[in-house]
Amino acid sequence: MRIAHKVSDLVTKIEKLERLFIFYFTGHESRPPLKDMAALKNEINKLSLKISDSQNTAEKYLVSQLVNRFAIYKAKWEKGVRDIEEGRSKPGLHFFGGLGTSLSGLAELKKEANNVGEKDNNAFRLASLIDEAARKYVELNRKHTGKKYDTEDVSRMLEKKVDAVRKKFGDKFSFRVYYEDGKVKVKPEKEI
Repeated sequence: MRIAHKVSDLVTKIEKLERLFIFYFTGHESRPPLKDMAALKNEINKLSLKISDSQNTAEKYLVSQLVNRFAIYKAKWEKGVRDIEEGRSKPGLHFFGGLGTSLSGLAELKKEANNVGEKDNNAFRLASLIDEAARKYVELNRKHTGKKYDTEDVSRMLEKKVDAVRKKFGDKFSFRVYYEDGKVKVKPEKEI
């Protein structure tokens, strides 16, 4: 499984775990999902170790963003559980300053989580597109021209062009990498 897809899956798991904790904090569940949190922490730690030796800065960035996001959520969850266990707070609709003051509040939280997930998916999709195009560019150059390029350098070059491509095509685009007239070319194309 590619790193970007794994990160995307883990972001989705973080959002699901956030919902489970919200159900606990608002009194809809009697036990906090601590085992789920520990399992997710192990998955993130394994991915972090796996990527530590990678030369791909885009993948390292995605993983570091994931680790930071999880750390923030984890601190919030642990504080909430600790407050309940030590008697400083009670689970209910007003936990965390009115989190879930109504059922429509929970629906709004789910909608916000979906919006965050959609933004993350777009970022991961873009990183994956850049990654794949850079890899193909390096591979085709090696095969057809004998030139050797660094995938990271090609990725950085493509990242610099993303704003111009978005202005022309919007967010729905891909990179076509091909060999023509003795050169390897990268052409952005609008997705239909």
